[in-house]
Amino acid sequence: MGEVRYAIAGHPVNHSLSPLLLGLVHARMLDLLGKKEFNLKLKNTDLVPTTTIEDALAWGYAGSVPSAPDWAYTNAPFGKFRTTGLLTKAIEAGMAVEDADDRFAPTGEAAVSMAARSVDSGRTPSLPTGFLSNEIWVNLTSPLKHQLSSTAVSAIDDSMSYQSVNALRWDGQGWWCAGLDGAGVVALAQHFGISFSSHPVLSLCGGGGAARSVASTWLEAGGQVHVAESRRALPDELLARCTGSAKDAVFGVNFDSEIAAAQAPLLLNPAYASFEGNVESMLDAMQTPHLNGRWMLVAQHLSCWATLWAPHLAHILPSIDLLLTQLIHAEALLHSYA
Repeated sequence: MGEVRYAIAGHPVNHSLSPLLLGLVHARMLDLLGKKEFNLKLKNTDLVPTTTIEDALAWGYAGSVPSAPDWAYTNAPFGKFRTTGLLTKAIEAGMAVEDADDRFAPTGEAAVSMAARSVDSGRTPSLPTGFLSNEIWVNLTSPLKHQLSSTAVSAIDDSMSYQSVNALRWDGQGWWCAGLDGAGVVALAQHFGISFSSHPVLSLCGGGGAARSVASTWLEAGGQVHVAESRRALPDELLARCTGSAKDAVFGVNFDSEIAAAQAPLLLNPAYASFEGNVESMLDAMQTPHLNGRWMLVAQHLSCWATLWAPHLAHILPSIDLLLTQLIHAEALLHSYA
């Protein structure tokens, strides 16, 4: 049976909900396929607080952190008894919800498929078609997304050239990487009924790793990008391709929340903070037109599974609306113990 060790690395990471999302998706796959067919054990999960990519990779080889940071949702060290116990309870609470909340339903006729994006097999070797015995999965957050540049890592997209890597996989034989923030935003736009056959315009505020991934992937999908005012510019090569008009924007993303220059009928602020209140108020807070960052977090996490970690299971991954519903219920359980 395959085993996977998972970490979210960057600074800060103490508010990350990614470990909870990983546990929810893993539990769903186990429930759908059974232990034998799924063939993947979640060995351990860590938060790796670091400002260097070298430390993140060192965790991959060492398998532990010198001192576990406190997790904001339990006010206790991650990986220790209290946090591990509450994380298990939260996943159980999420899995008890079998249907997506109607308020999160996709706009249009059908839910968005999280099928993997095609990869140029002539440029990179093919990903494994299953799980190998010792897998390592890592999500990178700020300030690590722009730091990875190594011939020892095989990129399955343009994330290393644009310095926008947010996901790593060690399959027991080598390292792979991808930048899937953009794939998440594209899937999110499709969830809300935006068709790329009409070359939709995205208004984008920001120039960091996630913004570069979003711009590149939106353009690759057939859309246009309007560059809104921001403290950080996109790379010149990418900027030259962003010729969309602000007045035509149908979706906006504000990575630079202080300026928040992106304007559109549907707006996403990728940042998120701990919720207050009961589960009903938490669910209400997730509605449009101003999207909480949990929407993007869920969509890009599913893209990590579909594209890099488990593309052979892309067709049975949960939908964005179901996983978001389960996340809110799981988070509410954690909040009740805080």
